[in-house]
Amino acid sequence: MRYLLLPFIVLYRVYFAIIFFVVLTILYPVFWLMLLNDKNFEKVFRLKVWTSRIILFLDFIYVNRIEMPKDLPKGPYVICSNHSSYLDIIQMYPILPQTKFMFIGKAELLRWPVINIFFKKMDIGVNREKRHSAMRSIIRAKQELKNGWSIVIYPEGGIPHDTPKLNPFKSGAFKLAIEGEVPILPITLIDTWKLFDADPPLTANARPGISRVIIHEPISTKGLEKKDLVNLRQQTFDVINGPLMKYNKEVIEKL
Repeated sequence: MRYLLLPFIVLYRVYFAIIFFVVLTILYPVFWLMLLNDKNFEKVFRLKVWTSRIILFLDFIYVNRIEMPKDLPKGPYVICSNHSSYLDIIQMYPILPQTKFMFIGKAELLRWPVINIFFKKMDIGVNREKRHSAMRSIIRAKQELKNGWSIVIYPEGGIPHDTPKLNPFKSGAFKLAIEGEVPILPITLIDTWKLFDADPPLTANARPGISRVIIHEPISTKGLEKKDLVNLRQQTFDVINGPLMKYNKEVIEKL
């Protein structure tokens, strides 16, 4: 059956890429001008929200927050989510349109056309192979938390090869939350692996559809110390993984 659908999958992936880069290219001069001044970061964030909504709408992908806290404070948080698709970054904006945030991402994103402007000017690129670069990124992230910005980190460290199964979490996000004394905000992305899987680049799962999302209750880090990091990391893992197992159990158990 998959072989019959393969031409449509490839066509949709190409269509998705065209929409993504055309929309961002059209808006690139606006973003470039706004990013010349750090004082415009909140306006840039709001424009990112609308840009993401446009891209998702044109790609026929609809975000459905099926569960979320009734009264979610605006933050700041260290936002942790599972990472199973390039779609995860785009849809984070309509998931949390009122919670201003910046991404921490791999330094490789600085080489990507169009989107590299965001990691040069606003979001935070991390080169994990260079200790000094990594330290500068963490210092910047701590400062932005103090400035009221939330920080989005995918604690798996990248997109796993066997999505939707969750990879073990790395410690950076939880160390940042404890030292910054801000809550963890866990988010579970249930369907992005089906809507736009990462590998192989041209033939992996891809289709329009509804992306179900669960925004969990924030996990407080008040009073936590370095010795609590492992427990906090495991608690966050369990919270995010619970719905993944509930909605994708048969697939995960086969991996």
